[in-house]
Amino acid sequence: MKTTFFYIALLLLCVLSCKDKKKPTPTPNPKPNVVIDSSSTSTFLSLSDVHIDGSMPTTEFGNVSGTQLWSRAKTKIEAVVKQEQPKFMVYLGDLPAYIDAVRAQNSHIMLENLRNLDIKIPILYLPGNNDSLEGDYHSFANGNNNTVLKKDKDSINPWPVLNANSSSVKIANLDFKEDFGYYSVDIIDGKNTLKVIALNTVIFSAKEDKDAAGDYHIAYNSKKNAAGEYVYGDDHISQQEATQEQMHWLEGVLQGLGKDDRVMIMMHIPVGIDGYGGKPMWNPALMYKDLAGNTHKLHDGFISLLATYKSNVTGLLNGHTHTDGLRRIYNATPPAAGTPNNPKDMVSFSISTPGIAVNHDNNPAFKIFTYDTSNFSLLDFETYFASPTQKTDTLQKVNNTDFVFVKDSSYTFSQVYKVTKPNTPIFTTLANESDKEVVTHVNMTLGAKSNQDVKLIHEDAVDVHKN
Repeated sequence: MKTTFFYIALLLLCVLSCKDKKKPTPTPNPKPNVVIDSSSTSTFLSLSDVHIDGSMPTTEFGNVSGTQLWSRAKTKIEAVVKQEQPKFMVYLGDLPAYIDAVRAQNSHIMLENLRNLDIKIPILYLPGNNDSLEGDYHSFANGNNNTVLKKDKDSINPWPVLNANSSSVKIANLDFKEDFGYYSVDIIDGKNTLKVIALNTVIFSAKEDKDAAGDYHIAYNSKKNAAGEYVYGDDHISQQEATQEQMHWLEGVLQGLGKDDRVMIMMHIPVGIDGYGGKPMWNPALMYKDLAGNTHKLHDGFISLLATYKSNVTGLLNGHTHTDGLRRIYNATPPAAGTPNNPKDMVSFSISTPGIAVNHDNNPAFKIFTYDTSNFSLLDFETYFASPTQKTDTLQKVNNTDFVFVKDSSYTFSQVYKVTKPNTPIFTTLANESDKEVVTHVNMTLGAKSNQDVKLIHEDAVDVHKN
């Protein structure tokens, strides 16, 4: 009897084993390479370059944002904020489409769009090159001392920081240079404070404009003097004067930091060269005299400030490029050909937030950054992107319109850059990558997973050195 029972049990075991083999365990969905310790981290959201055209419903590659695309972006942003609970949001510039006749109107529409986001966290705005009332790359204030923010004035919930009374973080010590658009502000997260410096780097721009006579001049200097030379902005202040004033202010803010204070610097136009055109983004002719009386080229003087306050600066954020790129910043001249950068020379980095507008062959996208709550080091970011789902009559080869944010359309820095150690600062990862590795990783996501196969033309744009 016992023998019979044994054989029956053995037979059942074999049958069950065979069934298990016929039903293998499903392969789980891929997980991020690294799991961030959420108990010691918080997040913030970054958005840039919407370029809204309030009269255009739909959007296709090569154009600005129509109202349908913004509506979908708004819905996605609100859903991500509800899920991820970021402490604040930054908008890195460029509100309106490129239509001078309705520039002010579209700027107002986009500012109201930001007000109408149902997210209830502080929103920090800074100017882009399209956010001037009089023209692209012009001074922030016009000749009547008006700005896009003054046109959207609200004494109860004013710019440049909306929802300043939010309970997510405490906003304090706003120092706003209203006529130029730049400012600093403290974000107090629990017991720790992050100072955010929002620069107006349109003031530094190298962009040229051509007048009716066919003559070129720096676009910022849009007004002539008595001799017929383009020397002033719309606000009657020259680009050089505005540069000097902003850099003096920046140096003063940095000098006021304590040894353990942390600061994040954000801007629209980044330092360095254009990854497509290969030309400097900032005007090489601009100079800066520091508070000690020493004169520098703007580019080099800015890097010197980053080097001096390296231990304070958590990183830089920028918009403008419409792509998901980044730049490593070195307090050194470029190494000889074939010689790698010295990681010890790296003083900071600048990370781009892609545009919602799709006129750089990019998909619409925005980001959630993760930071260490104890020291505000940037640890990771996740890029959420929309993809085109339809073709137009003019382009039947690939989808190029009807952009939709579908579920799970996102990727993280730690996935792309193969970070394996939890809570590794982005600075550390970038400092230890070779030039080839950085270029490879940037090109993987530059167009925010665009089907237009966007790649850097000038690969040296990923590294910013002194001249």
